[in-house]
Amino acid sequence: MVMDSGFLNIYIDGLCIVKEMKNQEKVVIVKRIGSDEYSLVKIDNGDLHELEDRGIGEVKNDTFVLKPIELIYLSIIGYRVMINDNEVGVDELIREAKNPHALTVYLDMRKRGYFIKPVVNGPVDFLVWDKGKSPVSSSPRYMIKIVTEGLGIQVMELLNVLKYSESMGAQLVLALVSSEGVITYYKAFTFKPVKGG
Repeated sequence: MVMDSGFLNIYIDGLCIVKEMKNQEKVVIVKRIGSDEYSLVKIDNGDLHELEDRGIGEVKNDTFVLKPIELIYLSIIGYRVMINDNEVGVDELIREAKNPHALTVYLDMRKRGYFIKPVVNGPVDFLVWDKGKSPVSSSPRYMIKIVTEGLGIQVMELLNVLKYSESMGAQLVLALVSSEGVITYYKAFTFKPVKGG
């Protein structure tokens, strides 16, 4: 699936992070280590801690690993992305995105100033930190589960995801994504009824 380029143009025009680049070209060089992961080989004119502080990538077995959605974001904010010694543009990265709704939610949360990390093969799709909180030194405040308009979610699945997020001390947020890419966020929670006295 290909994302609507109109959304991408609107998103890029509204992004302020590019101004932080200080006219330095930044290059991130990675190699593919799986269908959904890339290991960092080198960052030119950049700093690994800058990525970590922004909640981008993670260390696994002494290797800094990036997800495809994070490479798309880095490309959007001005990094040149090199995969296996070949420069790859944002359009090509987006064409390879397996879940355009996940990309829409990820970019929307980044635009709103949240740190967001994709979750692979988990009960939720993203972990999200409050604005100003470091993913390195704090726990996520929210967990996002994407619900696609027209497909919905099974009640038992919703209850299991809710139970999981609450057991982890995070607020579950359902991101309902319409077929046009419009996102509506709903907080989900359980409550205990108060017995009448």
